[in-house]
Amino acid sequence: MANIRNIKKDIKQMGKHFIQECYVHLAYSPPLHQENVLDIISDALMLEMEILDKINNRKDIGDMKLKRYYREVSSNFYNSIVELTERLNSLTY
Repeated sequence: MANIRNIKKDIKQMGKHFIQECYVHLAYSPPLHQENVLDIISDALMLEMEILDKINNRKDIGDMKLKRYYREVSSNFYNSIVELTERLNSLTY
């Protein structure tokens, strides 16, 4: 299992990369879509904070093993980033 520090680094790096893509899209999108892109950026920032909070405060694990918990949190984050990417790509010009 990767250590927690590496999981946090991966989440932050992927979040930053996605937000950079959003800003590129924002720079070249028509003014009608700028508010939608800003909403997606806001959702991405909230997602990153929520996932990091889940990693830092793992009080709700219960009977779940630690390795499975982190795998589940990571997969939820990656799936959410994919959904946000689909939302970003669905904006038509």
